[in-house]
Amino acid sequence: MFSIAFRYGLDYRELADLNHIDAPYTIYPKQKIRLGGTKNSTSSEPINSVSPSPSVASNTKTIPSKSAPVVYAKAPKKLPKNDVKDEKILGSWSWPIDGQVTRGFSNAGVSSKGIDIKAGEGALVKAAADGTVVYAGSGLIGYGNLVIVKHNDIYLSAYAYNERILVKEKQNVRAGDSLAVIGGKGDDRPLLHFEVRRDGQPIDPLNVLPKMN
Repeated sequence: MFSIAFRYGLDYRELADLNHIDAPYTIYPKQKIRLGGTKNSTSSEPINSVSPSPSVASNTKTIPSKSAPVVYAKAPKKLPKNDVKDEKILGSWSWPIDGQVTRGFSNAGVSSKGIDIKAGEGALVKAAADGTVVYAGSGLIGYGNLVIVKHNDIYLSAYAYNERILVKEKQNVRAGDSLAVIGGKGDDRPLLHFEVRRDGQPIDPLNVLPKMN
């Protein structure tokens, strides 16, 4: 559920609510997840639906196949231009790795909704704030080995292109805990791609990370 919401820039809470999926948001192979339309629609045909990849449900037991309820998710909320911080987490962020930002925030492309950080070979990627690992795998195209951490009901952070993942889903982590070993994409190594999502929408990580010295 978290990886699907992340992929399509949706708020996981709205996606879960409108698909009648309760916490801890377990989904199953062949289950249809609705991404568009209205909640009160009575159509029996899937609209903008997606079937979860096996990696998303790899830690769940197989259950008999059954028809998914016909419900639909709302369009993602737009962030107020100046509302990019939340007091419940502001001040507890730390840099996920020591290095140099080589590409700033962009809201375009498949996997460019964040920043790229160049660091040393074999460097450990750290949790930017306390939270719970809600995704650890390679099922999202364009992100390589990816870790997603849920910090609270508002914020998620994502750590992409890792060489090796060191944590498991549902694992609680503290700021500074190691999540992965830095990897890269193509010839651009060693590199970490780091994203922050607020209510499902990408924001500039530099707005929440502490200022570099």
